[in-house]
Amino acid sequence: MFISKILISDDFEGIREELLMQFGANALRFIPKSVPNEFLLEDARAVEKESYIAESDEKIIVLMAHSFRHEAQNFLLKLLEEPPKNIKFLIVVPSKNLLLPTIKSRLICEKRKKKKEEVQLNLELEKLDLKALYEFLKENENLDKNALSELIIKLGKESLKIRDFDAKELEFFYEAYELSKLNSKAQILLATLLLNLYEKKAK
Repeated sequence: MFISKILISDDFEGIREELLMQFGANALRFIPKSVPNEFLLEDARAVEKESYIAESDEKIIVLMAHSFRHEAQNFLLKLLEEPPKNIKFLIVVPSKNLLLPTIKSRLICEKRKKKKEEVQLNLELEKLDLKALYEFLKENENLDKNALSELIIKLGKESLKIRDFDAKELEFFYEAYELSKLNSKAQILLATLLLNLYEKKAK
């Protein structure tokens, strides 16, 4: 069962896709249909109209916009406080500060973290040679510890796709990951891992 709430995020497309996957198109109404810069009074009136179309099953009305006009928010207050049967609301907005305190007091608020883009390896491990290895090390010599940790995870995942490792070899990746968090030099850790891969490939 869905609980009406405010969702703080600017990933409108991602949230739309997630909702459609989770609830299906029949249970959702997006007002307006495409994300506007500003949610207007006419949009709030459309929400009210949609709310009073009787439904036997739960219906979620999704209000997404980069900002919400004050008069539109005020118009929605009573509706949010006393929604018709089976009607739930989801307000998606980039910042909580864009909403009136009266709106925020009526709904729970959830902040959605941005999904981090996965690190790209930019290295073909199956064709690994010393030249490519050297260029990769040069390119990544000044990584901070967080970026280095992520790169080691990615390197481990990609390595597992091309060959099997025994427990000792897997431990090697884990130790490199732990050392990366202790500010060890990127070049040394990456060189050790990649040279190990290169040697095994050569055998």
